[in-house]
Amino acid sequence: MKILIAGFYHESNTFNPLLTKKEDFIVLEGEEVLKYFSGAVNAFKMAGAEVVPCTFAGWMSSGMIEEETYRYFADKIVNQIVRAVEISGIWLQLHGAIYVQNIGCGELFLLRKIRKAIGDDIPIAIGMDPHGNLSPDIVNYANIIRAYHTAPHTDQQDTYRVTAEALVDFVRRRIKVKPAMVRLPMLLCGDTALTREEPLRSVIARFNEMEAAKEVACASFFISMHSANTENTYPAVVIVPKDMQDYDTAMKEARKIAEEIYNRRHEFKFEGALVMPDEAIEMACNSKEYPVVISDSGDNTTAGATGMNTFLLKLFLEKRNLNGKKILISTIYDSAAYHELSKLEEGAPFDIMLGSGVDQWSQPVRIQGNLKAKGRTLMYLPIRANLKPIAGLLTVSVGSIDITISETADSFTDMEQCKAGNFNAEDYDIIVIKQAYQFPDIVDFAKTQIIALTPGATYQDLVSIKNQYTKLPWTLWPFQGADK
Repeated sequence: MKILIAGFYHESNTFNPLLTKKEDFIVLEGEEVLKYFSGAVNAFKMAGAEVVPCTFAGWMSSGMIEEETYRYFADKIVNQIVRAVEISGIWLQLHGAIYVQNIGCGELFLLRKIRKAIGDDIPIAIGMDPHGNLSPDIVNYANIIRAYHTAPHTDQQDTYRVTAEALVDFVRRRIKVKPAMVRLPMLLCGDTALTREEPLRSVIARFNEMEAAKEVACASFFISMHSANTENTYPAVVIVPKDMQDYDTAMKEARKIAEEIYNRRHEFKFEGALVMPDEAIEMACNSKEYPVVISDSGDNTTAGATGMNTFLLKLFLEKRNLNGKKILISTIYDSAAYHELSKLEEGAPFDIMLGSGVDQWSQPVRIQGNLKAKGRTLMYLPIRANLKPIAGLLTVSVGSIDITISETADSFTDMEQCKAGNFNAEDYDIIVIKQAYQFPDIVDFAKTQIIALTPGATYQDLVSIKNQYTKLPWTLWPFQGADK
């Protein structure tokens, strides 16, 4: 048994004005790929399979992918598959929300090219992110589809293992199946859909029971990626049957679960107070418990925003009374400002304009202060635990406000970033981060969490930006009944 492994990972935010280009991707080749997908690799080796590593190209989240860039990586992966000899199956790590300039759904385009090259007999398994906008046609090209069962994501390797074990089973039994997929007539804000909270906690528990009891090969809920104007921006339930004779049963169960989720749609809530930006700052400065973490929810880089917004920084700088609180704004992406400041020694004074000006929310703000520290940034990726720091990060002090400035889009998601960035979270009363929902380290750290309804490419009030979803029907919930 010979299994080929490859991957193309990107969450495409169509509201981000910047195209994602070739130089933005992290690229792994050959044996280097295997250590990042240990869950799948170990399962294949336990089964006695030979694993053939191909290219992995990945970047977490940013704007729509430039067509030339996408074709370069897609063609590279397909050509490697074509050159492979006597493969028994293909295992892919794809995101689920790839969207490409002039092409559309990146996963579907890639799978069609693969099937055209290898035919229909070789089974294909995919491990995916639950924030996927799946084309309904994907089930005609992939046999095994499973999303992570956690949001925030902590079970990537387990998903890779489950999909690999299912692929081994299908290869040994020489069968092919078609996943059962049901889309929900709604637009769901991913930051309200946490698997540690209801209603998804119960849904995921049911999926885990189904898989453990061997009722199905895989079961998943795709929350969708709401910051994308695509024809596939829908949540979906996907259940992979053990055999094709079980397909009707899997479809019936998928419909039942989809209906249950839809009926509980009003239960999806933000974890923490969702307030206007001015109110968020006021609440933070007058909180009874510190540290306070404020989510700059409209500029969430882990959901594809630019990370360049200076909106909250400007509000903090303009506020006359911060009640003696020490503030950290983490992080603002401005490559030009980063490189200008990086020429200075630690402790040196500066007077610069911070803000790239790519849109109305990232307009330059004048800051004066001292360069506090130099460090590196660790961008969040499913495989990041094994990656070295990928870009520079500086911390500057402007009175009682410190700002981390990066040379790439970044978000403070865990304490490992403090070490790499050379700053200490415990030094601050209030920390502003480019997130909406919080990752586990931040949940443990914060005594108070506030979500600021800030503007940007990941704006959280879906009804108010209804007109931006030109590829979706207005009959979807929560649009139905809203003013046109």
